[in-house]
Amino acid sequence: MRHHSSILILLALAATARAAEPPPLLTKIPAPAMPADAANPVAADVNADGRDDLLVPAAQRLHVLLSRGDGTFAPWAASPVALPMKVNETLAADFNADGHIDLAFAHHDSYDVAILLGDGRGNFSAPPGSPFNAKPAARTPHTHGLAAADFNRDGKLDLVVANNADNDISLLLGDGRGAFAVAERSPFPCGPGPYPIATADFDADGNADVIVPDAAPGANTVTVLLGAGDDATLRPAPWSPIKIPGGAFFAAAGDINGDAKPDAVITHTEGDDRATILINNGAGRLAPAPTSPLTIGHNAWCVAIEDMNRDGRADLTFAADTSVRVFLGDGAGNFTPAAGSPFATPKGAWRLRVADFNADGKRDVGARCVDAKELVIMMGR
Repeated sequence: MRHHSSILILLALAATARAAEPPPLLTKIPAPAMPADAANPVAADVNADGRDDLLVPAAQRLHVLLSRGDGTFAPWAASPVALPMKVNETLAADFNADGHIDLAFAHHDSYDVAILLGDGRGNFSAPPGSPFNAKPAARTPHTHGLAAADFNRDGKLDLVVANNADNDISLLLGDGRGAFAVAERSPFPCGPGPYPIATADFDADGNADVIVPDAAPGANTVTVLLGAGDDATLRPAPWSPIKIPGGAFFAAAGDINGDAKPDAVITHTEGDDRATILINNGAGRLAPAPTSPLTIGHNAWCVAIEDMNRDGRADLTFAADTSVRVFLGDGAGNFTPAAGSPFATPKGAWRLRVADFNADGKRDVGARCVDAKELVIMMGR
């Protein structure tokens, strides 16, 4: 009898432990089928209904998928939208200050940047002059990064482009109506082999700066270019480049430790399953956190700094080839895996977007798996 009672007690304890385990933070749901040549998606509310939509370029067409609010999507009536060129870098922002989401595109093999202006109802049109050339084709183009910020403090968004083969960054100044022109002193030298870049005001001088992964083999550095404001120039920070314990690949900027100063996370190159966490010292200088590098468990090609569990602290979400991996932050620069992480995906999760597809206040994830040629949607808890 005592033996039988012991078994019952063990079973009860196991059931209690299972009940105490939190449910997975993300749940994968069916996603719309996309063309085999679809590229990285962008997430934004393009029809002003409060829900983030998905926009997926494929060849020279943009597929506009409007959120129904239940995690499913419907193609916009005017989708797909013609694009002037193939694209692999996508960016959503309001370039003409009309309150509607616009789009910027770049392609691996071109110095051109294309713009589509949104009307807030899901329609897009190109402004005069688009696409805009970021740099004379003195060498073979090899574009691997596109970001937006106001670099000359005129209240209008500008664009920066990473020229991987040229070891420099192009700056395109916006006119506030959707047109862009190369800044007078552009391009600006950076480290070797720049890859996807991020922008923030790291030194709190009111000017936008750029953080650049130096992805050339063996470089193991990150370059920070400080903006000078009115003269639209970028110069290396005195303490840059920053040495990191592996090859740099992808940069994201955000406040990791809750001090209202931008920090950064750098994923490492293929074969290295770590990410470097760079903390702002309050005077604008970035240095590896005491807990850096973070071991992810698989090399990651992309990271988003977002509050995934709504506790007011920054978390990290990685696109890691066959999974999405979420690490929850404690507000002091430390991270632990979220419940259910890693979240399995088909092969080739290259980039991801964190968004709110059903307007429930929870963070969702959309990713394109390039090898499997599938779109993945995961809804947040």
